[in-house]
Amino acid sequence: QFEALQDELERRREECIQLRTVLANRAHDLRSLTQTSYGKDVDILNEDGELALAYQTQKQINRQLEEELKTEKSRHRETESEYKGELERLRRDNERQQKLLSQNLTKGEGFNPEALLQSEIMRLTSENLNLQGQVDSLTEQLKKYKRSLKAYAKKLKEAGGSGSKRSSAQGSPYGGDPPDLLDVAATNEGEVMPVIRKKERDYMGMFEYDRREEMQIIRVLIYELKPRVAVTFLPGLPAYILFMCIRHTDHINDDEKVRSLLNNIVNGVKRVIKKRHEDLDSTVLWLSNVLRLLHNLKQYSGDKAFQAENTGKQNEQSLKNFDLSEYRQVLSDIAVWIYNGVIKLMEEKVQPLIVPSILEHEAIAGLSGNKPGGMR
Repeated sequence: QFEALQDELERRREECIQLRTVLANRAHDLRSLTQTSYGKDVDILNEDGELALAYQTQKQINRQLEEELKTEKSRHRETESEYKGELERLRRDNERQQKLLSQNLTKGEGFNPEALLQSEIMRLTSENLNLQGQVDSLTEQLKKYKRSLKAYAKKLKEAGGSGSKRSSAQGSPYGGDPPDLLDVAATNEGEVMPVIRKKERDYMGMFEYDRREEMQIIRVLIYELKPRVAVTFLPGLPAYILFMCIRHTDHINDDEKVRSLLNNIVNGVKRVIKKRHEDLDSTVLWLSNVLRLLHNLKQYSGDKAFQAENTGKQNEQSLKNFDLSEYRQVLSDIAVWIYNGVIKLMEEKVQPLIVPSILEHEAIAGLSGNKPGGMR
């Protein structure tokens, strides 16, 4: 590698010499052409200052090339010094090991491999010490970060009581300490930033979406939802999200939007059930979600029959503009259809197990011995 770097450096040096020669030849040719074409009236060529501008441009280009060459030389020198140091270290290590090996081989029958093993142990020990140093450095950084984290956690925990401390403090005629002593406290571990408190707010329980995003919502919540993923959610979460979308369409009173959303929900559930009708997990998943959506539509429909056990807040969140009773009937029919499919699928799975279970059944001794004969 060192020889390759030397060759590269020599090649760069020859290229620089060639470039300078070419520039000198071009300048000489330009002067010769000027004298041949204009004779003694050389000033005619430079009447607009073009030669001066070209000369300055050429000087800048040459200066830039020289800077690049210097940078390249400096980089090569640094790389060369690193390679030389690495080669020197490897050479010394190689000489040491060869010397040790030759000494052990010249001993003949009295050859003792302990010295060679000792050398390897020393080398491994040195490497382990370097690694241990790195581990210690990283451990110190980890401890520092943990201390900072504890300080932030402590400040966040105590932030709730700072308001009461401010009101009860009597250290000044203004009724408490200055704000910077209460909210911007500093600990030994480091500076703690001021705490940002969120105000309490009432959520409307709606999900706003654009009409162009409707199919994407249906695709994510219905088509691509897998049972193994849905089991990690809150029970009935897809149904709740869809109902929040329905509530938003009712809030903005967009009948076309709510009709499109409900039709896509119904068609999406039907398509998923038809495609995965042999998957018990998928059918049970959508049986529960369809029932959850149906119950939400009933509970928040605004009908008196479904508001008996609602709270005042729930009654305020009822649908204001749409009567979705026909869609409730459609969802009810879909739920019955899915339920029948689940029962049929379970019968098909259980049927092959019934006869072997009856044949292999063994009565527990003494369990039916005291029963009358007519009950056996």
